[in-house]
Amino acid sequence: MAGVTLDIKIKDRGIQKLLDDIQRRMGDLTPAMKIIGQIVRTSIVRNFERGGRPGKWAPLSPVTQARRKGKKILMVRGLGGGMAGSIHARADKAKVVIGTNKIYAAVHQFGAKKGSFGTVEAGIKTHMRKITQAFGRPVKPHKITVRAHTRKTKLPWGDIPARPFMVVQDEDWDEIRESLNDFILAGGKHA
Repeated sequence: MAGVTLDIKIKDRGIQKLLDDIQRRMGDLTPAMKIIGQIVRTSIVRNFERGGRPGKWAPLSPVTQARRKGKKILMVRGLGGGMAGSIHARADKAKVVIGTNKIYAAVHQFGAKKGSFGTVEAGIKTHMRKITQAFGRPVKPHKITVRAHTRKTKLPWGDIPARPFMVVQDEDWDEIRESLNDFILAGGKHA
C-alpha cells in the first residue's frame, strides 16, 4: 500500500489483557481488531476535521490559502475521495492495519524540505503576463506574450510542514478498552 500505515504497539496492560482474553475464548482476534480499527479510523478522520490534534497543524501558505478558498487543510474533497476519505482499516486474526493509499500521505504526515525530491523540468505553455515593473521601476501596465519554454524546478518548491494526521489520541485508548469490555460481555458479538 502506498501512502502511510499506522503501526502502534499496545502498551496498555488492560487492553492487552482484554485481547489475550478474547483470543483465549475465540481463538481469532479479527472481530476485536475490527473494533479497534473502527475506533482509530474515526479518530483519524476527526484529526482532519479539527485541523490536527492534539495540537493544530501549521497553517497553509498564503499562496495555497488563496487557491483553496477557505477549505480545511487536507480536506479539499472532504470525505469524498481526498485523503481524509481514503483512511481505511483492515483487520485479521492478529492485527489491524490502518492506512491510506494516497501517495502524498507520507509528505503530509512527516513534512518535506524544499527540493528534497530533486528537480524536474516543467513545461510552460505560451501565456500572457501583465507587466507593471521593468528593471525594478514602475511602468505603465501592459501585457506581453511569454513563449512556451521549459523550466527546472525543485520538488517540493517550498517547505511542507509535517501535519501528522495518523495519530492515536489518549482518549482513543479509553474507548478501545470500553468497547473490548462490551464485546466480551456481549459474548463476542459486535454491535
